[in-house]
Amino acid sequence: MRSALERQARWANIAYAVTLVLLTLLGGWWTVLIARLVDENHTLSLALSGPTAEVLAEYGRKRLMLIGESVTLTFLAVILAGLVVRFARRERAQILRLEGVMAASTHELKTPIAGIKALLESLRSGVLPPEKMSPYLDKGLAAAERLEHLVESILAYQSAVARRTRELEARPLAQWVASVVDHHLATPGAAPVDCDLGPAGSVPVRATADPFRVILENLFDNARKYGRSGPSSTGGVRLRARTEGERVGLDVIDEGVGFAPEDAKAIFEPYQRGGGAERRHGTGLGLYIARTLAQSLEGDLHARSEGEGKGATFTLWLRRA
Repeated sequence: MRSALERQARWANIAYAVTLVLLTLLGGWWTVLIARLVDENHTLSLALSGPTAEVLAEYGRKRLMLIGESVTLTFLAVILAGLVVRFARRERAQILRLEGVMAASTHELKTPIAGIKALLESLRSGVLPPEKMSPYLDKGLAAAERLEHLVESILAYQSAVARRTRELEARPLAQWVASVVDHHLATPGAAPVDCDLGPAGSVPVRATADPFRVILENLFDNARKYGRSGPSSTGGVRLRARTEGERVGLDVIDEGVGFAPEDAKAIFEPYQRGGGAERRHGTGLGLYIARTLAQSLEGDLHARSEGEGKGATFTLWLRRA
């Protein structure tokens, strides 16, 4: 069964096709009409003045103009048809991708909800003595934080793909980062963050609070899932900053499983997840959403690694204010 969004896109594409057909028919009718008027005018001129050189030259000019206008109209119709087909394909792909994001995220929402429900049921039944509640409450808070992060990611992604206009704010990079890091470290079980932005931290960059927070939290979450290289590892990340022309780069560095250098672009595709022993729960959409949001802030998100087991660096590029 087709979804409501896909049906809406289908009817929109049908409307575009019908409009194109009507325009083509109108153009053909106009060409035939003008051709007849030119012929009638030429016949009248021949009857009044005879086949003089001026009458024949005028007829030739009008026919040439008609051919040129008809060719131009046909060319424009072909371009319009191409644009309609391209737009229809992009719209369908975007709708399918949005539906995929929503479906995967909805499935992922079940895990923290189930954990919170189990915790509340345990508290209500009284099976947990007060002195043993603390670790379970921490787990419940962590699940709630995860649930909140998923919802914020979905909302921010929807806003980005819908291209809703947002006013970018200018703040020093350090201010943008500090608010996210403080919130992250206040979360139970959060991995440590070594933040040293240097002089680039004082450079004002253009961003918006919600997308920036979702981007950085997705990168932290990615480091937590795939950044543990051994039993002694804390799964923490290092934050560094640098300037490059009119851009400022924020590096999020982990020392985890890394990836093959040729996979630097593929990991941003939807539903791509780490493999092997480091596989964790997740939708495989975190990096894809993060990059989409970075581009909505007129920036970008890149990744690099020297190979598997050698860690990874994700660089968020933002524009200087």
